[in-house]
Amino acid sequence: MTENAVHGSPMAPTYTPKEAGFGARHRRGFTVAAIVGFLLAMVGALETGQIAFLPRLAYWEILMLSGALIGLGVSEMVEKWGRLRSRQWAEMPLIATLIALPLTLMVLGTSSIFFHVGPPTFKAFATMFAITFTISLVMTALNYFIHWPGKVIPETAAAPAPPAVAPSPPSKLSARLPLQYRQLEIVALEAEDHYLRVHFDDGASTLILMRLSDAIAELPDALGAQTHRSWWVAKKAVDDLSKGDGRATLNLSNGVSAPVSRSFYKRLSDEGWFA
Repeated sequence: MTENAVHGSPMAPTYTPKEAGFGARHRRGFTVAAIVGFLLAMVGALETGQIAFLPRLAYWEILMLSGALIGLGVSEMVEKWGRLRSRQWAEMPLIATLIALPLTLMVLGTSSIFFHVGPPTFKAFATMFAITFTISLVMTALNYFIHWPGKVIPETAAAPAPPAVAPSPPSKLSARLPLQYRQLEIVALEAEDHYLRVHFDDGASTLILMRLSDAIAELPDALGAQTHRSWWVAKKAVDDLSKGDGRATLNLSNGVSAPVSRSFYKRLSDEGWFA
């Protein structure tokens, strides 16, 4: 039996609004894992029907919920690392491997307790790892298919607020955004490593894989200007300018604050940004 046991439902990176909170982001994964564990216990999957129902249920729930917990930790870790986010073909096997290694030990250990078998051989470990890796990879790919919108990682940064200005005509950059963001007004761009955070007038934001200079080239020149080596700002979104500690900061209508570097300050001042 121990060579045939399978694990729970691993969690691939699921990029959802931050305000949903940690619990809301992952509650569904644990619920699905618990339901699947109950169903596997009901049917006595993979020769587990040889033990009574309650121990069988405990066995499957331990494995399924452990798989969900390990998957959650792995997905959070890989998401924060972010180095392979634009190369799903490499990121998915990495996630599946990081899930399968500890989960294989969990499956073999749990099986030895419930089925009173001896220590597993190397062949048993290799067989179980192949099973858990395959299932982890399939579940990870499924989650990517459901949640991943191309190379874009949607992430809401603040609660929506009423737009302060009328929307501008769609730009070339807008066409690169997920559908739910294309009708929103772009008020600022912020470079984050190899990614670009696009800030909108309603307080939301999203990450796209793009350089700041390339994004600025796809926006109308009259719409705004670069204020810092890592920032571009729409002029009509500026509420006021604040200074402190030798720094200048633009306070925008959506609540975001954008820095103004010395190299851009004079040009912006000459163009009437601070009038």
